[in-house]
Amino acid sequence: MAEVVRPVWAESHDGAALQEFLKQRGCDGVDAVMVTMQVAGCGLAEAQEMFFAAPCRVEELRFHNAVMNGLEQSQDDA
Repeated sequence: MAEVVRPVWAESHDGAALQEFLKQRGCDGVDAVMVTMQVAGCGLAEAQEMFFAAPCRVEELRFHNAVMNGLEQSQDDA
């Protein structure tokens, strides 16, 4: 997938466009983050930021935030 995506990244260096392209091809979640790392030449934190900041990934961000809030709540209750 990385080879298919490289021209999209090279054209604009736009994380949102990259994520939209990946999403349209069914590349989601961890796979999308890993491809982002390879194509953008960045680390995990930056790739995750591009993933979650993309408008097309709003549902993934909501799910992530809900899980993180649940974990925080469970630790507060312990």
